[in-house]
Amino acid sequence: NDPKVAPQSGPVIFELLVFLLFVGSGKLRCKVVSILRQPMVFMALALYVLVSLGVVYSAAPLGVSVDMWGSWRKLLLVPLAASVFTDFLWKQRLANLFIGIMVLSALVSYVSFLCNIRIGKFPVGIVVHNYATQGLFFSIAMFVCLVLVRFPLSREGIPSWLLKVSAGLLFLNILIVTPGRSGYLALIVLTLVFVFITVRKKRRGLVMFFALLAVLGTLLVSPVAKKGIFRGLDEIETYNSSPNLTSMGIRMVMWKNTLGVLKRFEHPVFGYGTGGFEVAYKQQVADQEGWRGKPASDPHNQYLGILVEYGVIGSILFLGFIFSFFMQPVKGFFYIVAVGGVIVLSCTSMFSSHFTTFSEGRFLMIWCGALLSAAGVPGKDRDKQMRESVGLYP
Repeated sequence: NDPKVAPQSGPVIFELLVFLLFVGSGKLRCKVVSILRQPMVFMALALYVLVSLGVVYSAAPLGVSVDMWGSWRKLLLVPLAASVFTDFLWKQRLANLFIGIMVLSALVSYVSFLCNIRIGKFPVGIVVHNYATQGLFFSIAMFVCLVLVRFPLSREGIPSWLLKVSAGLLFLNILIVTPGRSGYLALIVLTLVFVFITVRKKRRGLVMFFALLAVLGTLLVSPVAKKGIFRGLDEIETYNSSPNLTSMGIRMVMWKNTLGVLKRFEHPVFGYGTGGFEVAYKQQVADQEGWRGKPASDPHNQYLGILVEYGVIGSILFLGFIFSFFMQPVKGFFYIVAVGGVIVLSCTSMFSSHFTTFSEGRFLMIWCGALLSAAGVPGKDRDKQMRESVGLYP
């Protein structure tokens, strides 16, 4: 999940072709211009402008800052997706497609796990990028299935029984196959979100509490999940004395060192610039030995990384970008599943940098850009069409 690790060339080439298509098509450019005032579009472009300016004043070598700037091009997917997903039917098809791909991936994952077969370069049981991404995506897909059961769409809907079976398959895969703590956190968060939107206000707090206990209890019953959770807790407790680098141990060290960078903050307003974290961090760990002194380009905390590279201004813009998704004038099913993804990645980004990573970041930009797009149907007509296509909304 290192944002600097080069992804496969195929998706990158396809993405660049999409950008070129929008640049070369006058009709598509007009569509983009027409949605610039939407909150999420405006904030995505504002953040991208800051990232671009960060290349100019970055403390990092030009090549490093340009590479990091290139990784942030995913922000441009928000206006592109918002400009073309203007029809509710195509929004629904996107949600159905995501469910179908994730359920198919889960089935292949079961085969890999039960037959002890590796699929390509992936470990046994993993078919979606890595175990963290797989657990995260399966949790979101399960959430989408449950929300569709609760708030069924009126056209081209997946049968309720199939949605329930799909949710069960995804849930069991997270418990017994996919050993990703990001997936476990996503499962907990999305369960609470689902309860919040489906239970009446008077009983909401109590039901959320018992739902949290139920999910935690289920995770602790699973040998795979229990092992991963307690291993993480042990790594946190022993990171000071451990001779070896561990997943949570290196995070504890990175956070401690990053806070040290912030204490001697030389550029509090605009930060060290795009890609500048690596330079600032290297100076901080110069006198440390072993794995604790290992250089890093990412603190595995999105918010600390933004604060170091873009300062107070960047942190405000980034939080505004996250909040802008909640401000989109869209209601019902599409709003719920889109902001559910935002909430999850906002939580997991306390331990990773999922807005920056290749798979998670691009998923969120396309997912929210498409489902939260308010283009095509103005004012009262939009609200009427949404009520007809979505049904109940708490």
